[in-house]
Amino acid sequence: MVQILKESVRKNILLAAESQFAKSGFKRATIAAIAKKAGVATGNIYKYYSSKKELFEAVITEEFVDKFLRLTRNRIGEFEQSQGIDPCRDYMENRAGELLHFWIKNRRKTVILLAHAEGTRYEDFVRIYIQDMKELAIAQVRRQHPQIKMTDMLLFLLEKALTDSVRGIVLTLEHFDDEESILEAFGAGTAFQLGGLLALFEWASKR
Repeated sequence: MVQILKESVRKNILLAAESQFAKSGFKRATIAAIAKKAGVATGNIYKYYSSKKELFEAVITEEFVDKFLRLTRNRIGEFEQSQGIDPCRDYMENRAGELLHFWIKNRRKTVILLAHAEGTRYEDFVRIYIQDMKELAIAQVRRQHPQIKMTDMLLFLLEKALTDSVRGIVLTLEHFDDEESILEAFGAGTAFQLGGLLALFEWASKR
């Protein structure tokens, strides 16, 4: 007899998997815990997905990751202004706001990708993501501040700032439940980070 797979059951499984991966990470999450969360028998999971890996890739799709990267690059591009970085400017609008609302809409997926993808095809995503942002930032600094020398110290501090920024994204999305608080936290965090970058570039220009 041909099995009839129900789309509503599949959706419940995906939501349960997303919740468990965000809470425990891919390696620690179990099919049994996902099944319990979805309200189905463990064996029923395998009618829809042949493995935990396949289930993970149904949650964190290539389309999601591609859009995540594209919106990030657009956001970094918005920071480049003829007068340089302005920490008082509202970076929560336009393309930066588009990325922020994408994070909020896909809160658990964002947390999974940035903090809980160990053991999957995306376990090196954060390292590559930070390196990508670093290269974009360096290109902008060279255009806007050609007098600054890209020393090992400056590159180290820039990478540290970007690493802290990624960690801040995860902590914010995990800590706050409502959109208003998340927006406020990201707004304050962005002003703080850009102020720090300005101070860093000022320091580097005097070296």
